[in-house]
Order: sequence, then C-alpha cells, then structure tokens
Amino acid sequence: MRKGMMAVLVAAGSLLAVAAGASPALAGKKPPPPPSPIQLLCSQSLMGATLVNGVCVLPSPPPVGAANDYIQPLAVSNPGGGDTFKVISGTVPPGLSVLPQYGSGTIVSGVVTQAGTFVFTVRATSPQGATATQAYSITVTSQPPDMLLCDLSSNGGTLVNGVCVLPGANIGQGYEAFIITSHESGGTFAVVAGSLPPGMTMPASYGAAGTIVAGTPTQEGTFTFTVKGTDGQGQPLQQAYSITVDPPLPLAVVLPASGSTLSSGTVGVSYAQNFFLSGGVAPYTWSVAAGHLPPGLALVTTDAPADNNNQVAGTPATAGTFTFTMKVTDGTGQSATQQFSLTIQP
Repeated sequence: MRKGMMAVLVAAGSLLAVAAGASPALAGKKPPPPPSPIQLLCSQSLMGATLVNGVCVLPSPPPVGAANDYIQPLAVSNPGGGDTFKVISGTVPPGLSVLPQYGSGTIVSGVVTQAGTFVFTVRATSPQGATATQAYSITVTSQPPDMLLCDLSSNGGTLVNGVCVLPGANIGQGYEAFIITSHESGGTFAVVAGSLPPGMTMPASYGAAGTIVAGTPTQEGTFTFTVKGTDGQGQPLQQAYSITVDPPLPLAVVLPASGSTLSSGTVGVSYAQNFFLSGGVAPYTWSVAAGHLPPGLALVTTDAPADNNNQVAGTPATAGTFTFTMKVTDGTGQSATQQFSLTIQP
C-alpha cells in the first residue's frame, strides 16, 4: 500500500516540476496588439462632402445625358495605408462604381445613367484587419432638354417675342454670331425660313457648341430667319433669329502705336510701316495726298484685294524729317486723311 502511495506522490511531483519548468516560457508569450483603428472621413475640404444625420452627402455628378465622367474621392484617416474598400449595402448610382483601391484611398467613378438619390455603405479594411464603415449619399439629376440659347452671356442675343435678336452688324464690317446649343453637343443645322443678311452664310455645323452666322454684310435692313436642326444627341431644335444691318461706319485713319510721328528709319536700312483704318467698306486704297515720302520708300500692298497700298516700305536713301498726308478711300467713295511725319537718321 505504501509503495503505491509513494508512486503516486512521485508521479504528481514530476508533473508539478514539468508545469513549473514550463510556466516561464508560457508567461513570455503575449497576445498580438489590436490593429490601429481607421476611419472613413466625410470632409468638405478633402472631398467636398457634408455629413447629414450620419450620412456623408457627396457632390452630385453631371446630369444624366451629359456624358461626363464623375470622379469622387473617398477619404480615409490613414491615407496610403493600403486599405481596401467594398460596398456592403445600399445601391451606388447606376453607371458608377466604388473601386477596391485607388491612390491614397479610393474613388467613386463612372458616368451616371439614372436620376435619383442613392444611399450606400462602404467598408474599409486595413492590411492589419481594422475596419470602418460609412454611409454615403449621391443625388443624380436629369439633364434638362437641349435648346438653342439666346442670352447676352452665350451669344449676345436678346429674346424678343420669341425671336432671338442677335448683335447688330454694319455694312462692310466682318461679323460673327453664334447659334449655340445648351448641351454644347454639336449637331447639324439649316435655315428653314426667312433669309440671312446678304453677304453672310451659316455652315451646317461649327465646332461642338452649334454653328455660326458669319460674313461681311452688304445690304442694310433687318433680316429674320429660322434655324432648325438636330443636336449631337438626336434632339430636334428650332429657333427664330434676327440681325439688323446698319449703314457703314464712318471711315477713319487709325494711328499706329507711335502716333502720327512714325517710328524712325535709318539710311541704308530696310524700313516698313503699316497704315490702319476703321469703318468704311472694302476695298480700301491708300495714297499720298500731300507732301512726299522719304526717298527710297514707296507704298506697297500687303493685304490685297481688301487693303491696297497699306504700307510704306523700302530702303531710305536720304536723311531728314519728312511730313506727308495719307488718304484712304473705301469702296463707296468715302475718304479720310491723316498727316504723318517720318524721320530718317543718317
């Protein structure tokens, strides 16, 4: 009996010894620290967003039909930390998606295809296993129907009794007026009623905004015409316009930057100076009405057939100060004069 007891006591002592020997090693093993917490941010400065009742309201994308990309960042408290992102509930606006990872966080991107207010929740997960969630809201609007614009800021027009009155023109002066679509989607257009002022034309299309009425009017009066067409999205458009063409502006000589005293020249060095005008009706012709040009200089044409003899050029041969009067005559017989002086240095 005693021998059995002794055996049990010895075995128990051995187990205690083993346990006692192992306890320092067990005591040295500590549980790993928890991952650093992360947070999905909702910041006006970082992402243009506003927190409303716990939902992060993101900026609205371009309206449905605008066909413009939407790129909206979602910011996290540890930018560049390698977090991944996933939509875990709700609905992202059709046409948009939340990327699993992008840059220092992620983005919502795409082209919207449906109007409405959409709420969805995103979960961010750090490489260490920390998670954070945030509900977001995006409101998508429908693009209003395309239309031909008529206002001072877009094409200088004023709407009067349904007619877009475009800026006035003058006989003999180059003119441009724009037929602009509100969606700036281009298209093709034609004049279907009335008539443009003589001397002006309108191409079927001109750039992404619409088309243009351009040219040099040749007849005085008010001209009303209707433009009809289809924009680049297939929507039909129509608008009546009018342009009033006034008589020619008075013809005048415009002084160069140096004034009536022209830039000086030097004997033996080539020289050129243009003359300038405003108003009148092309073609224009310049001539010396009084005095004479410095020897070695003559009138030459650089802008035929609209502006003839519009430059004095050559190589001066004689030093001195020369005074002469230039005369310009336009296509209707109007004329204007201006006296100039030109000094030729030795």
